[in-house]
Amino acid sequence: MKRYASVRFGDVLGQHERESATRTLRSFGAAATSWRTTAARTYAGLEVDDRADLDALRERLPSARLDEPPLRVLRICPSHGHALPRLGDALGGMGRPSGIVDLVPDGDALVVEFDTRTAPSLVVALVDVELAAAPGRTIEPLVPLDDATLAEFAGDVLGIAALDATRIIETHTVAWLERTAP
Repeated sequence: MKRYASVRFGDVLGQHERESATRTLRSFGAAATSWRTTAARTYAGLEVDDRADLDALRERLPSARLDEPPLRVLRICPSHGHALPRLGDALGGMGRPSGIVDLVPDGDALVVEFDTRTAPSLVVALVDVELAAAPGRTIEPLVPLDDATLAEFAGDVLGIAALDATRIIETHTVAWLERTAP
C-alpha cells in the first residue's frame, strides 16, 4: 500500500540543499515525488514505503515540517490583488476553518496550508465567496493531491458523496465523451 506524506522547509532550498534533503529522505524510506518553492518556502510531496521511520526522519530534519497524511498546500492568486487582505482574513482570521495550519503571502498570491480536517472544496468555496465582488483566481496545488483527496474534492464539486478514487476517470470521462461524440 502506498503511503504519502509531505515535507515543508522554512526557506527556499538551493540545488545542493535539495539534493542533500533527497538523500536524507531516501535513507529513511521516503522519496520526493515533487519539489515546489514559493518566495519563502520549499515543499515536497513524498511517497513513503512501509519501512519508513518518519519519527526518526523528523529528528534528522528538525527545521522541516513533516506530515503524514500530507499537508494540502494551495497557492491562490486572485485576479485582483486588492482581494488578498480579504482572503487572508477569511482563511487565516478568527473564523478560519480548524484545519488551516498556516497562511503565507507569496507575492501576488497567498499560500494556504491545511490538513485533513478541512476539505479542499471548503477552501475553494471560501475563496470564491471572498472574491465574489471581483471574481477570478488561479489555484495551484504545491504538494500533489493523492487519489483519495482528489476523489473527495471531485465528489464535493460533483455532488457525489462517495466517489470511488479508482473510478474517477472512467466514470466521468466516458459519460462526457458519449455526450460530445459526433
